[in-house]
Amino acid sequence: MNLSESARAKRTLLSDELKRFRYINGGLFANLLPTAEFDAKMRQILLDYVNFDWNKISPAIFGAMFQGVMDKNQRRELGAHYTSEENILKLINPLFMDELWREFDKVKTDPTALDRFHDKISRLKFLDPACGCGNFLIVTYRELRTLELEVLKMKHDSTQLIVDISPMLKVSVEQFYGIEYEDFPCQIAQVGMWLIDHQMNLRVSEQFGVYYARLPLSQSATIVNGSALRIDWESVVPKRELSFILGNPPFVGFTYMSAEQKSDMEVIFPKTKNLDYVSAWYMKAAEFVKGTRIECYKLQYQMQQMP
Repeated sequence: MNLSESARAKRTLLSDELKRFRYINGGLFANLLPTAEFDAKMRQILLDYVNFDWNKISPAIFGAMFQGVMDKNQRRELGAHYTSEENILKLINPLFMDELWREFDKVKTDPTALDRFHDKISRLKFLDPACGCGNFLIVTYRELRTLELEVLKMKHDSTQLIVDISPMLKVSVEQFYGIEYEDFPCQIAQVGMWLIDHQMNLRVSEQFGVYYARLPLSQSATIVNGSALRIDWESVVPKRELSFILGNPPFVGFTYMSAEQKSDMEVIFPKTKNLDYVSAWYMKAAEFVKGTRIECYKLQYQMQQMP
């Protein structure tokens, strides 16, 4: 699945069974992993998972799974906290999705205005500077694609024969950016965005009766591995292009901070002590959006004691 079509053509002994696997690329299958030492039980579990229909499973579940296997002391140290889809929707709906739906309702019967609206949502860009496994990005992308699907329903007659739906789709994963300190969650976020993109492409396929899969993976979200308090956010996404900063940055009390986290704080607050780790994210975001039209949101809820 990491062999391009031209490379496959040279593999004359490749079986027909293997040729049925699509070329995926995107770095997803670029690295070879050591073969697991399977016993009969593990093999059966794998077969059960392969036969399971994953189409209705949200990729956002990976965040909960990753937090579930983290050591509780590591979770406290990193300030890692999984944010549920329900809470993410409480943030994005009243703060921008609801307004986009209201705008759609106003323009949906005007073809010219609807085209402009479609272009508008395809230009929106989102940054989560503490993205973890990408839940905020995944859910936001799903909701934006759901809105785009309604736009497409209004623009195209259901009786009209459509051979290729790809030119119709303007919203893409390339509108989404994240920064994450840990390497493995970065990879989960990247794959999660591809999975939700595929799920939404299937919904469009069902609506218009034409199967579409965005393969090979030529588009991807930008997920940067590093410390968001030390990275220049504009090196991730130019502020002139960014629309929203959103997410749930890590909470770590001053007493519980590691030496590295305290050093991060000194970069943002060189003369101020005893602040929670999250305050540095507020300050950096405030400095970044100064003089722009970027809107910056954070999920507001009573912080629970980290287990």
